[in-house]
Amino acid sequence: MTPLINQRIVHLSAWKASEFKSKDDYAIDLESHHLAALERALEGVKDQGLQLAQINKQSFPLDDIEDLIDQVTDELLEGRGFLLLRGWPVREYSLEDIAMMYFGFGTHFGEAASQSVMGDRLGYVRDFSHEDENERAYRNKYALDLHTDLNDLIGMLNIHQSPRGGESQYASAIAIHNEIFATRPDLLPPLYEGFHYHRRGEEGPGEGPVTPHKVPIFSTVDNVLSCRYVDSYMPAAAKELGIEMSPELQEAITCFERIAASEEFSLDLKVEPGEMTFSNNLVTLHGRRAFADDATDPTKKRLFLRLWLDVDAERARPQVPQLRVYENDSIAKREGRTPVYSGESWRELIEGRTHLPVDPQGTQAQ
Repeated sequence: MTPLINQRIVHLSAWKASEFKSKDDYAIDLESHHLAALERALEGVKDQGLQLAQINKQSFPLDDIEDLIDQVTDELLEGRGFLLLRGWPVREYSLEDIAMMYFGFGTHFGEAASQSVMGDRLGYVRDFSHEDENERAYRNKYALDLHTDLNDLIGMLNIHQSPRGGESQYASAIAIHNEIFATRPDLLPPLYEGFHYHRRGEEGPGEGPVTPHKVPIFSTVDNVLSCRYVDSYMPAAAKELGIEMSPELQEAITCFERIAASEEFSLDLKVEPGEMTFSNNLVTLHGRRAFADDATDPTKKRLFLRLWLDVDAERARPQVPQLRVYENDSIAKREGRTPVYSGESWRELIEGRTHLPVDPQGTQAQ
C-alpha cells in the first residue's frame, strides 16, 4: 500500500460541481483557424492514402494551433483534469472524415490504446444491446455509475444525441479524497489497499481472469495522488476468487460512491453534438445516464466517438504498477471476439438488468 496523503489537497483538480455556473466555466471553443488547421491535416492524410489507424502526430501536423494543443494539455495534466471542447463540425463532414480529424487531434495528446478485444483504437459508443444484451457498457444503453477507465486520458465526441437520457456526469476524485479525509479518514486505508479486478473475459493469452494483485482505488507516487475505480470489477473478482471483500472496504466504497454522486461533487451535463469532453482518468471520474434511441431515425441514435490515450512517459502522471489491469497495459486484440461480459462471475451482476426499462436510475457494470 502506498503512503496516504493526510492533508487536504489544494489543487485545480480538486474541483466541485457546485463551483460551476455554466459550461462556459470549463469549455474551450474551437475557432475558425482551429478548424482550418484540422481540415488541412485531414486533407494531408487523405492525400497520403492513410487509413485512420495509420495516423500519427507526424502525419497529422497541427503546428498552426500549437497554442490550443498546449492549453488543452496543460488543463488535462496540470490543471483541472477535465474540459469541454466545443465547435466540432460534425454536420459539415462525413462520419469517416470527422473520425479521422478527431483521431488525428488525439495523437497530439497521447497514443491511442485498444479499448477492447476488437482492437478498436477509436471506440463507437452506441447501443448494440439489441444484438447481444451482454455487450460492454460503451456498447449498450444502460446507466453507468461514476468510474474511471483503464488508461491516462479519455475523449468523448458527441456525433448524435438520443431523444431521451444519456446525460454525462463528471466528478473530481481529488475532491472526493479531500471530503473523505475531512469526514471519514478511517476509510482511506482500505481505499488505498483496494481489491483485485476481474478482466471481463478480455484477458490476453497467459493472463488469468483476475488480476494477481490488488488494484488501489487511491494511490500515491511522490505525494501525487491518483485514482482508479470501476465498481463492478471488484465484486466479480471476489466471486471468481471465492473470497469476500472486507466490510471495511465495502463501507469505504459506499462512502466514496455517495460523495461522488452528490450534487455538490457530480457535474451533470448534456453534451450536445459537436461537443467533446476530455478528461484525465487518474483524477476524474465519469458516468452516464441511461438513454433511449429513436428506433427509426438514425440521426436520433446516440453516437459518441471515444478515444483512450496514453500520455508520453515524460508528461504522464506518475502511477504505481498495481494500477495495471492487463499485463501489457492495454486490452489485446483477439480475432473473432467482441467486447461482451463473459464468464460465470458476471452473471449475477448483470442478470436481469438488461431486461429492465431504460430509466435514469437503471445501472449496469462497465
